[in-house]
Amino acid sequence: MKGRFWLNVALFAAVVALALFAYFKPHQSEPEYPLSTLKPVDARSIKIEIAGAAPITLERAAAEWRLSAPLTARADSFQAQRLLELLAATSKNRFPATGLARFDLNEPHARVTINQQSFSFGAVNPMSREQYVLTQDSIHLVSLRYGAALPKNALQLVSRQLFAAEEAPVAFEFREFRLAQQDGMWRLTPPPADASQDDFVRWVDEWRLATALAVQPPGNRKPLAAIKIKLKSGSDITLAVLQREPELTLARSDQPLEYQFAAGTAQRLLAPPAGPVNGK
Repeated sequence: MKGRFWLNVALFAAVVALALFAYFKPHQSEPEYPLSTLKPVDARSIKIEIAGAAPITLERAAAEWRLSAPLTARADSFQAQRLLELLAATSKNRFPATGLARFDLNEPHARVTINQQSFSFGAVNPMSREQYVLTQDSIHLVSLRYGAALPKNALQLVSRQLFAAEEAPVAFEFREFRLAQQDGMWRLTPPPADASQDDFVRWVDEWRLATALAVQPPGNRKPLAAIKIKLKSGSDITLAVLQREPELTLARSDQPLEYQFAAGTAQRLLAPPAGPVNGK
């Protein structure tokens, strides 16, 4: 009986030892191959070439990104950061850059160049559901999300905010009224019956933060009205009101774009803080 007892003790101790060894032993992780050593903060230019479309070029200007081709406009910072995520990509499978035709990399569907490093996008591996990417003489298998971040056209990268972050309006001049900042206070002409400074500030903030649902190239429509806006920097811009309903469409005099806003936006932006003008 004693022999069986000590045998059971020994077996239990062995099981515990194996469990502890399995728990504390170093885990062998799969190798990860980085696609780039370039940091997003050091990126200064992005070029996107997609088969059948005009190349798209973005350039970093101070703290923001701007499109320089095929049109000139402020870029959406979120979309630019999505593109830069490619710099942090890693792969668990890496191959020498030979036999490119097998991976559809001899004539890639898309190519992204960040600074001087190019990334060519090829076929999708049907087994792993990853995409072949060629960069720096190596072929990597990476997540499909990097290819999905590529825009179908330049307009997808354009900022939909009517004003840049650093643009602060200090005067609005409509045909029916004028709102301007004087000595730190907002003054409405003609004077309002019941609007307060809080009403003015909310109205100005709605303009300053206005974000369109979509942007499109300029058309040939005749403006219905014009709004003159003075910025704190001293610059003047003119907004053309191209459509009031069902959606509001505005065009800036300094950008080749039309901004389309949701229905009902015109009632808030085109009327003075005190309410509709002449019942309109």
